[in-house]
Amino acid sequence: MEVWYWTIFALLFGACTGSFLNVVIYRWPRGISLLSPSRSFCPTCGHPIAWYDNLPVLSYLRLSGRCRNCRNPISLRYPFVELATMLVFVIAFDGFFAARQRLGIGDMGDDWPMLIAHWVLWAGMIALAVMDLEAYLVDVNVTWSLLLAGLIGHAFWTPLRSEDWIRPSPTQAVFALAVTAGLVIGALLFLRRSQEPPPEQPPDEEPLPSPPVESAGRRVPIGLLVALLLVVGYAATVSLMGEQPRLRRPQLLVDLTSFGQPVGATEIDAGAIRLAAGLAMAFIGLVLAASQPSPQADQEIVDAIHEEAPRSRRNALLELRLLLPVFVLVGTLMFLLSSPHGAAFEAGVRTVLHWSPIGRWQPVWGLSTALSGWVIGGAIGWLTRILGTLLLGKEALGMGDVHIMAAAGAVAGWPVVLIGFFLAAVLALLGLIVIHFRRQSRALPYGPWLALGFLVAGVYQDQILLFMQVRWLFEH
Repeated sequence: MEVWYWTIFALLFGACTGSFLNVVIYRWPRGISLLSPSRSFCPTCGHPIAWYDNLPVLSYLRLSGRCRNCRNPISLRYPFVELATMLVFVIAFDGFFAARQRLGIGDMGDDWPMLIAHWVLWAGMIALAVMDLEAYLVDVNVTWSLLLAGLIGHAFWTPLRSEDWIRPSPTQAVFALAVTAGLVIGALLFLRRSQEPPPEQPPDEEPLPSPPVESAGRRVPIGLLVALLLVVGYAATVSLMGEQPRLRRPQLLVDLTSFGQPVGATEIDAGAIRLAAGLAMAFIGLVLAASQPSPQADQEIVDAIHEEAPRSRRNALLELRLLLPVFVLVGTLMFLLSSPHGAAFEAGVRTVLHWSPIGRWQPVWGLSTALSGWVIGGAIGWLTRILGTLLLGKEALGMGDVHIMAAAGAVAGWPVVLIGFFLAAVLALLGLIVIHFRRQSRALPYGPWLALGFLVAGVYQDQILLFMQVRWLFEH
């Protein structure tokens, strides 16, 4: 595998994807179709942007951050979204195929579907993070798209050398299916839309206001150029260092007395250090983005939380209605598994899971992996939301964050969600040290920190689990 070739491809593809993300971030929350108008337009004057003025990052630098038509400043959000996408695409490629920090993946010929699925995941996380930072908004259109990407990616992934990827057992797979069916039934029975989507705005009406990200005037291109050089420099380092040795799994017997003791085979290597540098850049970028003042959105979310606090416990209990069909189906399934026919039923499920239409391709096993990650990842967030709300008397975790956790689980797996959930809290606390001086607010969106925590866990999951000697718990 030519590492330099794929690194350049990740950079260019990330830049193009970031340009598309800017369209999604601007249009979807405002009810504007992604297809009409077909061309990008200036958010201030509404003038269509020519293709040569729409080159990712480069056009912004060439135009000094201003629209060619009206000469009004264009938000820094646009080039930084493109740079962030370039960075995370290279990080994903580096973690899987260059630094090789994950077990069960590392051969481009077989594992490319998972790289694409993770690229879609991190692109969606960037879009959700920006929406959350600007308006405390999580668009479920994005999270459902990520679920679809996880299902397709895992279904097409041939598990030829992926036995070490944490996958569900037959029992876990059938329980995930039962939970999914129960949630669908519960949603059909109890869920009601609280509000209608905003009407689509025709392109000939007055343009919507520009994104609430302040421009830095003439100094913008200099700072942006520095950020571009850092991202390209990280990609050049990946290319020059090339492929690193594959992460090895130590052959250890399960010994509960050694729980939590370090494993010598998981010492930090050059690839892990290089990845840490890339992730540090992502952390700094998020801190700078989160520290931008947004007084109107902050005040609105604080007022909404204060207004809903008296009935938050009641709302949490009402949400449990959605789980009533789940309890029925899971209870029925447990009764079936404990009956004399349980062993035969489980054997039948195993046969279906490992059905292989071509060679060693097992699409049902892949689909069950994505579905289990979606169910368990969402369950971690939903359980935290309900229990935290009942204990604190106010919303402990937004429902949008639950959607983010479920979507990440569908692609990256529920262990990434569990590890990333705790990492996100630590990263957010570290970021608050800087953010507090620029963004004086009692509220801070948590979705972006979840996304960063999942990114860190996505590349370091196996290193963390092997270091703590708890990987066997996740496999069984």
